Amino acid sequence: MEITRVFHHSRLEVGDSLRLSEEEGRHVHKVLRGRVGDRIEVVDSAGRLFVAGLAGGGEAKVLEERTASGGWEGKVILYQAVPKGRHMDLVVEKATELGVSRIVPLVTERGVVRLSERDGKVERWRRVAGAAARQSLRLRVPEVTDAVSFSKAVREAGERGVLLHNEVGLPPLEGVVAGREVGLFVGPEGGFSEGELEVARVAGLSLASLGPYRLRSETAGVVAVARVCAALERAKSVGRN
Repeated sequence: MEITRVFHHSRLEVGDSLRLSEEEGRHVHKVLRGRVGDRIEVVDSAGRLFVAGLAGGGEAKVLEERTASGGWEGKVILYQAVPKGRHMDLVVEKATELGVSRIVPLVTERGVVRLSERDGKVERWRRVAGAAARQSLRLRVPEVTDAVSFSKAVREAGERGVLLHNEVGLPPLEGVVAGREVGLFVGPEGGFSEGELEVARVAGLSLASLGPYRLRSETAGVVAVARVCAALERAKSVGRN
């Protein structure tokens, strides 16, 4: 049985040798106590799954290709206002496990967290995404981008964007999800400002609700991804039938 899964940056073929990254090598050999001859799963840059044997010196040899489910074909991008503390770690981890394709830390008017290149948070979130993808047996690690302003994110998402808001009378999230690509906007604890809501409406985003209760920002992000992924899965199943 394979002891873990790693992700390789280039395309592989059976018989190739590969070198584990420093982080992966430490995880395989120090944490998991991997030894020469132990087997690992390797996903290459094309999303193909292989089995490789550890060969010592931080290297492994590709032994065989393995058929794997590619998962569902939808694309969910999470535009998440960064919550306080280390709650964003949880959002990144769980959203990755659920199948999100991209995570965009969002800078909003009422957000209290400010990011800089020196604080190392984005790099930490990328490591969290990699570990979660490994644990959940995904074939790709979702991209975690640098922080983006609300206005820029709204322009990027356009009509495929869905902004979550707790205004009375809004349709449920599943009621506005259409197509195979959705951009979910989750605000900070104080919610989106009136100005941001107007910018979203002008850009063509849909507004939707997660229900009658006010959720914490990190809870809303995870719940929204789970519900959208489930809705896209159902739509895909119906399309097949």
